[in-house]
Amino acid sequence: MRRVVSCVIGVIGLLFLSSLTWAEIKLPPDVMTHATQGINGVYSLDFATAQQHIQEVFATYPDHPFAHFGNAMIAWSRYEYEFETSDDKQRVVFEKILDDSIAGIKRWLKNNPQDPNGYMGIGALYGLRAMFSMRNRSWVTAYFSGRRAISNLERSLELDPSYYDAFFGLGIYQYFAGTLPNVIKVLARLVAIKGDPAEGVRQLNLARQKALFTADSAKLILIEVQNTRGSQFYNPQKSLEFIRQLRAKYPTNPLMHYVEVICLYENGHYDEVTEKAQYFLDQIGHNPFYKDIYIARAYTALGTTQMAKGNFEAARDLFEKSHQAISGQEPSRWGVWNELRLGQVYDVLGERKKACKQYQYVLSFKDKWGFDNLAKTLLKTPYQVPASGVGPLPPQQS
Repeated sequence: MRRVVSCVIGVIGLLFLSSLTWAEIKLPPDVMTHATQGINGVYSLDFATAQQHIQEVFATYPDHPFAHFGNAMIAWSRYEYEFETSDDKQRVVFEKILDDSIAGIKRWLKNNPQDPNGYMGIGALYGLRAMFSMRNRSWVTAYFSGRRAISNLERSLELDPSYYDAFFGLGIYQYFAGTLPNVIKVLARLVAIKGDPAEGVRQLNLARQKALFTADSAKLILIEVQNTRGSQFYNPQKSLEFIRQLRAKYPTNPLMHYVEVICLYENGHYDEVTEKAQYFLDQIGHNPFYKDIYIARAYTALGTTQMAKGNFEAARDLFEKSHQAISGQEPSRWGVWNELRLGQVYDVLGERKKACKQYQYVLSFKDKWGFDNLAKTLLKTPYQVPASGVGPLPPQQS
């Protein structure tokens, strides 16, 4: 279930950022304070406060990997969660900061070539670039960024074999490189490198059990792996166990809340999904951590659950409410996915003209999220619920 990445990868970065203040290079107390406050700002989705404190770290250590990585993760988190990957201007900002951060850590490593933290930081940023490129179907960039991530993480382990956190990035690469589309597998064969999903899962579990900094991040990636239907690693019960551990640790983070909703759905606990998704929706406008832009994903959970239960009239009403509730917002991945789901519901209810209008509406948006092929297919052939059911909760690329 690749789209779980869209829920958790930014959180992964935040969890990795939390590790950076405890690495081997000791910072002065005032810098430690600013770093800690910056991290708290990111966890609170208070990006202005986070940026202010990270800038204080830059003032003392202009090219320290911690500052550069923190800066990149703030930019990523803003693009991912404040703008729901829907603002092209913010995307440009993120890409520029990512490039600058990689260049900054390279300067640091030129002067500190034996610092494993520097290789960890730059490896993680190349990994972030690979994930970002994969999402945008820039497969060649994704592949070669992933290779750079691996070489830096392996260098970190050479300098410190007990640096179990490096297995987190290595595990991600091994797993996803082994499950990417065929174009990447062809490239991998050309350079005699390929991923090994089983080895990736082993490395992720090693990080989960022994890493000092990325154990929680490894749990989040393993949640995605264990929620992937048809996979040999499919284990949604374990995913639910992991996310409940993380939610207890980070109770104010709405993104942990939503990943729990996804895991409950994958386990078939539909009544509990409805309860928690409705609570998620009710928090918007009352809890500052729950932003208006999250409205669409709340309705995704509510409407898809009714589809899974066979209540298509209730699903229709919920997706129509989603359309009304987000009118005036910039289109987001979750919002456009709900429009496509509404078309599928109309098809099931025998309202073909309305369904086709919905699919045309989906096609009116720039295809940022890979829905166009599915919408075109549904214009030719009415949607019917597959024997396997309506599918996972998060948006699915075509």
